Amino acid sequence: MDFSYANELILREKKFEIAHGRPENTWYLFHNHIFGAAEVARAIAELSGLDCSRAYFSALLHDIGKIREKYLQRFHGIVGYEMLKNEDENVARACLVHTFPFNRLDSFEKCQSMFFGNVEDYEQTAEFMALHPLDDYDRLVQMCDWVSNAYGLVTIEERAEEYALRHGVEVAPEMLEATHELKSYFDRKIGGDIYSLFEKVAAKDIFIAYPCRR
Repeated sequence: MDFSYANELILREKKFEIAHGRPENTWYLFHNHIFGAAEVARAIAELSGLDCSRAYFSALLHDIGKIREKYLQRFHGIVGYEMLKNEDENVARACLVHTFPFNRLDSFEKCQSMFFGNVEDYEQTAEFMALHPLDDYDRLVQMCDWVSNAYGLVTIEERAEEYALRHGVEVAPEMLEATHELKSYFDRKIGGDIYSLFEKVAAKDIFIAYPCRR
């Protein structure tokens, strides 16, 4: 995986969604989230002995299936996994597991709406997690997904607030607890607070300006 190829994939998805009616001036919503997550993942990897390239591209492309999710009516983790499994199995893995902190997957009955009622996709996800024990790259992308949103880098609490406003549903307490566990894990790995890395990432000028925050 290299940046040229990854960026080509992202721009392809942008072109696809704009062709399906998305206003181009809303693309920052997706761009800022994925690029913020990628740069935080790389910064943490540098301090914790992880492979920076794998960390960066896993976070950059973790949501690559999100654009087509609503058109295909399939969980975006599955969509992204199928897009990338023959290109980069590590990045494909990040697509599949990033939504579930510590790979904790609820019963199908509790999360069937996420899977659009597709039990086969749910079972594929559950089987993959059972066969691929959690590792630090899984944990890293799961956490970085939570500290980057449409406006830049945010705390877990800010992300939860933004999610609730956008979806009209509060984040489940167990999800917040698991995400804080992930943050504490990487705080220990880097010997500090991951939030302290935000200024360094923001200085890279990677974010697209947005019209207003609310």
